[in-house]
Formats: sequence, C-alpha cells, structure tokens
Amino acid sequence: MNRTTVNNDLISDKADQGAAVRYYGLDALRAVAMALGIVLHASLPYFNTYEIWPSDDGESLAIWVVFEFIHIWRMPLFFILGGFFGALVVQRRSWKWYRNQRWRRIGLPLIVFLPLIALVMPYIWLYGLQGSIKGGVEIESYFNPWHLWFLFHLLTFVIVMAIWNMSRQLFSKLIPSETIRIVWQSSARTFLRAIYFPVPFALGVILMIVLIPYGAELIGNPLASFTYFLFGYGLFHRASLMKSIKHYWVAYIVTGSVGFIVYLWIVPQVTDIYNSGGENAGLGLLFIGLKVVCAVTFSLGLIGFAEQHLNTYNSRWRWLADSSYWVYLSHLPIVTFVTFLMFNISAPYEIKFLIAIFITCLLTLVTYRFFIRRTFASVFLNGRRYE
Repeated sequence: MNRTTVNNDLISDKADQGAAVRYYGLDALRAVAMALGIVLHASLPYFNTYEIWPSDDGESLAIWVVFEFIHIWRMPLFFILGGFFGALVVQRRSWKWYRNQRWRRIGLPLIVFLPLIALVMPYIWLYGLQGSIKGGVEIESYFNPWHLWFLFHLLTFVIVMAIWNMSRQLFSKLIPSETIRIVWQSSARTFLRAIYFPVPFALGVILMIVLIPYGAELIGNPLASFTYFLFGYGLFHRASLMKSIKHYWVAYIVTGSVGFIVYLWIVPQVTDIYNSGGENAGLGLLFIGLKVVCAVTFSLGLIGFAEQHLNTYNSRWRWLADSSYWVYLSHLPIVTFVTFLMFNISAPYEIKFLIAIFITCLLTLVTYRFFIRRTFASVFLNGRRYE
C-alpha cells in the first residue's frame, strides 16, 4: 500500500498513533456534535437574534444559555476532529487517497444537497418571517450556503493541505543544505511544542490574532477554522498529548465552565455596546478571549472524555455515528419549518423547543433507517451500504 506521510520529525512525537487504533469515542463525539445542530437551530427562534433569524414573540433565557453553550464549542470541535481524522486517513492510506475520499464524501454531497437546500430554505424562511410564502423570495436568497458552509471550509482545507504537502516536498529538493533543513526543523519543532502543550496558551494566542480582525464567528473566518483544523491534524500524531487530554479532561471542562459563566455575564454588555454603535476595546478583547478559552478547553475536555469513557465498540453509538451525516445534511429545513409552524401556538417556549427537537430527530432518523442506510445513498454518504 502506498503511504505518503507528513514529516514526523516536525509534527509527531515518539509514540505514533498506530494503524490498529480505533477511535470509537471520537466517532461518537462527532455524531453527538452533528445531532446538536438540531438543538442549536431549534433554539434560535426563542431569543433575540436581532433579526438574524425569524423569532417567536418572546424570549427564553434557558434556551439562550443552551444555544450559547453549544455554539461556543461545537464548530471548533468539528474542525479539530476534521483535522484529526484527516491525518488518520493520510497516515493509513495516502495523500492521494485522502483527497479523493474527501471529494467523494464532502464535494459530491455538497453538489447534490446545496441546490436542494438553497431552493427550499428561502420559502421556509419567508414563511417564518411573515407567516406565508406570498410575494416570493429575492433572487440572492438562493445563493446562501446555509448550514453547509462547514463543508465549503473543509473542502478548502483539503486543497490547502495538498498544496502544503507538495510545497514541503519541493522545499526538500530545492534546499539541499543539510544545515538549513536542520535549523528549519529545529525552529518548527520548538514552535509546535508550544502549540501542543497540555495548557494550550500558544494556540489561544494564535486564535486571538486571527479572530480579532473579523470577530469571533468562524463562518466568515476560514483562517480561524483552519487553525482549529491544523491543530487537530497535528493532534493525531501526538499520542502523548492525547494521553494527557484523556487524563485531565475534567480540568479542561471545569476551566471551560468557569470561562463560560463569565462569558454569559459579559455578552449582554457587549451586545448593548455593539447595537448602540459604541466601542469598548477592552470588553471586546475579553469577549473574544473568553470564546477562545471556552472553545479550546471544552473541545479538549470533550475529546478527552470521549476517548476515556466511550472508546469501546457500541452498536447503538455506531448506528448513530453512521446516521449523523444524513442528520446534519437534512435537518435544517425540517427544524426551521417545525419551529416556524409553531409560532401561532400558545405554549411555553421550552415545550415548543423540545417538540421541534423531537420531531426533527424522529424524521431524520426514520428516513435514515428506511431510505438511506440500506440503499445507494448510504454508499454515497458513508462509503458503504449496511445490511
């Protein structure tokens, strides 16, 4: 088998993540994170989004806290896991296989699902805004990636990593001097030791630098999401750090929880200043810093928990992991339509929130069971058809 690996002197430690290692815990964690997209999008109508999302008549503080908690770590975790599993594929197969596999699993589903989502969502959105679809939608509404922006980022990273691999090989040919290579490798090794230290201070500093110019959201900042992706890519090759993360997962979660409490306290202040057109550089810096701290520590804590407590084969977790990609791709039209449909129903927001989650989970999992799992669609999404 042809296997082209990255320069292990630069990104790995002595303990390699061998080909026989299975990551059942991370598979389960990725499945849960994908399913939480339902919870995330079901929550949005029930607090003030400042016209970003169609809203019900009032607000629920509890639902807002749930949203903020999931939102603060979910996408960073996705990108870390994306990099981690990308490195796993390269290690066990090759760069070429990795590029082809990502095109089949990301590019082709994006080509199929993006037009479907783009055609349906503007009308659901219009219904949420005015209670009907009369009047039609504006043409630019059809050019929104919606929740599939994540796949665009991943495809871009595959291209960037392929270019990086070719550049690395070219560099080794163009720079024949052993001294220069030794200096370069030594400098890179020192830098990476700081990045992959159990206390991820250097990673936080880098994230602050790339987040400050564009705000703390990843959707419009592929450089920030790529930073998480690269961290995950290197994490795969650092077994000693993975061992440390598994051992200290509680400390990461506690640190993230403390940061999250402070974050919840300052969010209303930051929002008020922003909406009034004012500025407070110190508070804004604290806001972004807290988001980085929470994103990194919650992600590492959840990775450690999953590998420590879920890292054995479980048929139920395996089934949910297999269904998670379909759930991710298909859930948004369902959950938005269900939540918008309940705007005129007089009931506690928390009840409507739970109903929307239940209906969306039921429909996505049932359709997966009967229309996806044992059909060609399963080969298309997951690479295999299940008996």
